[in-house]
Amino acid sequence: MKYNSLSDNSLVDLLKDNDGLAFKEIYTRYWVGIYKAAYIKVYHKELAEELTQNLFVDLWRRRESIAINSLDCYLFGSLKYSIINHYKSQLVKEKYQDHIIGQLSPMTSSTDDLALVNDLSKALNQGIALLPKKTGEVFKLSRIDNRSTKEISQQLNISEKAVEYHITQSLKSMRFHLKEYLFLLLTFLFFHKF
Repeated sequence: MKYNSLSDNSLVDLLKDNDGLAFKEIYTRYWVGIYKAAYIKVYHKELAEELTQNLFVDLWRRRESIAINSLDCYLFGSLKYSIINHYKSQLVKEKYQDHIIGQLSPMTSSTDDLALVNDLSKALNQGIALLPKKTGEVFKLSRIDNRSTKEISQQLNISEKAVEYHITQSLKSMRFHLKEYLFLLLTFLFFHKF
Protein backbone atom coordinates (compact mmCIF):
# COMPACT_ATOMS: atom_id res chain seq x y z
CA MET A 1 0.00 0.00 0.00
CA LYS A 2 1.32 3.45 -0.91
CA TYR A 3 0.63 5.62 2.09
CA ASN A 4 1.65 8.85 0.36
CA SER A 5 -1.26 8.46 -2.05
CA LEU A 6 -3.88 8.00 0.69
CA SER A 7 -6.24 10.77 1.77
CA ASP A 8 -5.98 12.32 5.21
CA ASN A 9 -9.20 10.59 6.26
CA SER A 10 -7.83 7.19 5.25
CA LEU A 11 -4.62 7.87 7.15
CA VAL A 12 -6.60 8.84 10.26
CA ASP A 13 -8.62 5.60 10.03
CA LEU A 14 -5.42 3.57 9.75
CA LEU A 15 -3.84 5.55 12.59
CA LYS A 16 -6.77 4.65 14.85
CA ASP A 17 -6.00 1.01 14.06
CA ASN A 18 -2.42 1.51 15.36
CA ASP A 19 -0.84 1.68 11.92
CA GLY A 20 2.65 3.11 12.47
CA LEU A 21 3.21 3.69 8.75
CA ALA A 22 0.07 5.83 8.58
CA PHE A 23 1.42 7.88 11.47
CA LYS A 24 4.76 8.21 9.70
CA GLU A 25 3.01 9.50 6.58
CA ILE A 26 1.00 12.05 8.62
CA TYR A 27 4.23 13.16 10.28
CA THR A 28 6.03 13.46 6.94
CA ARG A 29 3.11 15.26 5.35
CA TYR A 30 2.54 17.83 8.10
CA TRP A 31 5.73 18.26 10.13
CA VAL A 32 7.23 21.12 8.10
CA GLY A 33 3.96 23.07 7.94
CA ILE A 34 3.32 22.68 11.67
CA TYR A 35 6.91 23.65 12.50
CA LYS A 36 6.77 26.77 10.29
CA ALA A 37 3.44 27.83 11.83
CA ALA A 38 4.88 27.32 15.32
CA TYR A 39 8.03 29.27 14.48
CA ILE A 40 6.02 32.21 13.10
CA LYS A 41 4.14 32.39 16.43
CA VAL A 42 7.02 31.85 18.90
CA TYR A 43 10.10 33.10 16.96
CA HIS A 44 12.27 30.50 18.65
CA LYS A 45 13.66 27.51 16.75
CA GLU A 46 14.01 25.06 19.66
CA LEU A 47 10.63 25.94 21.15
CA ALA A 48 8.95 25.57 17.74
CA GLU A 49 10.58 22.14 17.34
CA GLU A 50 9.52 21.12 20.85
CA LEU A 51 5.91 22.20 20.31
CA THR A 52 5.82 20.37 16.97
CA GLN A 53 7.29 17.17 18.41
CA ASN A 54 4.93 17.27 21.39
CA LEU A 55 1.96 17.68 19.07
CA PHE A 56 2.86 14.54 17.11
CA VAL A 57 3.69 12.58 20.26
CA ASP A 58 0.27 13.53 21.63
CA LEU A 59 -1.38 12.50 18.34
CA TRP A 60 0.21 9.05 18.58
CA ARG A 61 -0.67 8.62 22.27
CA ARG A 62 -4.31 9.58 21.73
CA ARG A 63 -4.70 7.91 18.33
CA GLU A 64 -7.40 5.48 19.42
CA SER A 65 -9.62 8.00 21.19
CA ILE A 66 -9.37 11.24 19.21
CA ALA A 67 -12.16 12.41 16.93
CA ILE A 68 -10.76 14.02 13.79
CA ASN A 69 -13.01 15.36 11.05
CA SER A 70 -10.24 17.25 9.25
CA LEU A 71 -6.63 16.28 9.97
CA ASP A 72 -5.35 19.64 8.78
CA CYS A 73 -7.73 21.56 11.08
CA TYR A 74 -7.06 19.21 13.97
CA LEU A 75 -3.26 19.56 13.78
CA PHE A 76 -3.18 23.33 13.36
CA GLY A 77 -5.88 23.78 16.00
CA SER A 78 -3.88 21.61 18.41
CA LEU A 79 -0.81 23.70 17.69
CA LYS A 80 -2.74 26.89 18.48
CA TYR A 81 -3.81 25.51 21.87
CA SER A 82 -0.29 24.20 22.59
CA ILE A 83 1.13 27.68 22.02
CA ILE A 84 -1.57 29.28 24.19
CA ASN A 85 -0.90 26.75 26.97
CA HIS A 86 2.83 27.35 26.70
CA TYR A 87 2.41 31.10 27.18
CA LYS A 88 -0.08 30.59 30.03
CA SER A 89 2.44 28.33 31.73
CA GLN A 90 5.16 30.95 31.28
CA LEU A 91 2.91 33.63 32.80
CA VAL A 92 2.13 31.44 35.81
CA LYS A 93 5.86 30.79 36.36
CA GLU A 94 6.69 34.49 36.06
CA LYS A 95 3.89 35.46 38.47
CA TYR A 96 5.07 32.83 40.95
CA GLN A 97 8.67 34.03 40.71
CA ASP A 98 7.57 37.66 41.12
CA HIS A 99 5.49 36.65 44.15
CA ILE A 100 8.41 34.80 45.78
CA ILE A 101 10.82 37.64 45.08
CA GLY A 102 8.24 40.09 46.48
CA GLN A 103 7.99 37.95 49.60
CA LEU A 104 11.75 37.76 49.98
CA SER A 105 12.72 41.33 49.13
CA PRO A 106 11.88 42.59 52.64
CA MET A 107 14.53 40.18 53.92
CA THR A 108 16.99 43.00 54.23
CA SER A 109 16.20 43.32 57.91
CA SER A 110 18.03 41.12 60.36
CA THR A 111 14.72 40.00 61.92
CA ASP A 112 13.60 38.43 58.65
CA ASP A 113 17.04 36.89 58.15
CA LEU A 114 16.86 35.39 61.61
CA ALA A 115 13.35 34.02 61.00
CA LEU A 116 14.48 32.29 57.80
CA VAL A 117 17.51 30.82 59.53
CA ASN A 118 15.31 29.61 62.42
CA ASP A 119 12.80 28.01 60.01
CA LEU A 120 15.61 26.32 58.12
CA SER A 121 17.21 25.16 61.36
CA LYS A 122 13.90 23.64 62.54
CA ALA A 123 13.43 21.89 59.20
CA LEU A 124 16.99 20.57 59.36
CA ASN A 125 16.45 19.20 62.88
CA GLN A 126 13.15 17.60 61.82
CA GLY A 127 14.89 16.00 58.84
CA ILE A 128 17.68 14.64 61.06
CA ALA A 129 15.09 13.26 63.51
CA LEU A 130 13.51 11.27 60.66
CA LEU A 131 16.81 9.56 59.81
CA PRO A 132 17.72 6.16 61.29
CA LYS A 133 19.82 6.69 64.45
CA LYS A 134 23.22 5.74 63.01
CA THR A 135 22.59 7.67 59.77
CA GLY A 136 21.62 10.74 61.79
CA GLU A 137 24.79 10.49 63.89
CA VAL A 138 26.95 10.23 60.77
CA PHE A 139 25.14 13.16 59.15
CA LYS A 140 25.67 15.41 62.18
CA LEU A 141 29.35 14.50 62.47
CA SER A 142 29.94 14.95 58.75
CA ARG A 143 27.84 17.96 57.85
CA ILE A 144 27.48 19.86 61.11
CA ASP A 145 30.76 19.05 62.93
CA ASN A 146 32.78 18.88 59.67
CA ARG A 147 34.47 15.60 60.60
CA SER A 148 36.26 13.56 57.95
CA THR A 149 35.11 10.10 56.91
CA LYS A 150 38.13 8.62 58.70
CA GLU A 151 37.40 10.49 61.95
CA ILE A 152 33.73 9.42 61.89
CA SER A 153 34.77 5.83 61.20
CA GLN A 154 37.07 5.81 64.23
CA GLN A 155 34.63 7.60 66.53
CA LEU A 156 31.66 5.34 65.71
CA ASN A 157 33.76 2.22 65.25
CA ILE A 158 32.39 1.49 61.75
CA SER A 159 34.15 1.13 58.39
CA GLU A 160 34.76 4.12 56.14
CA LYS A 161 32.54 2.44 53.54
CA ALA A 162 29.73 2.34 56.10
CA VAL A 163 30.30 6.05 56.84
CA GLU A 164 30.06 6.85 53.11
CA TYR A 165 26.88 4.77 52.85
CA HIS A 166 25.25 6.64 55.76
CA ILE A 167 26.30 10.01 54.31
CA THR A 168 24.79 9.10 50.92
CA GLN A 169 21.54 7.90 52.52
CA SER A 170 21.27 10.95 54.77
CA LEU A 171 21.87 13.38 51.91
CA LYS A 172 19.16 11.73 49.79
CA SER A 173 16.70 11.93 52.66
CA MET A 174 17.61 15.49 53.63
CA ARG A 175 17.44 16.67 50.01
CA PHE A 176 13.88 15.36 49.85
CA HIS A 177 12.92 16.78 53.25
CA LEU A 178 14.42 20.23 52.60
CA LYS A 179 13.40 20.70 48.97
CA GLU A 180 10.79 23.36 49.80
CA TYR A 181 13.44 25.38 51.64
CA LEU A 182 16.00 25.13 48.85
CA PHE A 183 14.49 27.85 46.68
CA LEU A 184 14.04 30.17 49.66
CA LEU A 185 17.61 29.59 50.78
CA LEU A 186 19.05 30.16 47.31
CA THR A 187 17.04 33.35 46.90
CA PHE A 188 18.12 34.48 50.39
CA LEU A 189 21.78 33.90 49.52
CA PHE A 190 21.38 35.64 46.16
CA PHE A 191 19.88 38.78 47.68
CA HIS A 192 22.51 38.94 50.41
CA LYS A 193 25.40 38.42 48.03
CA PHE A 194 24.71 41.62 46.07
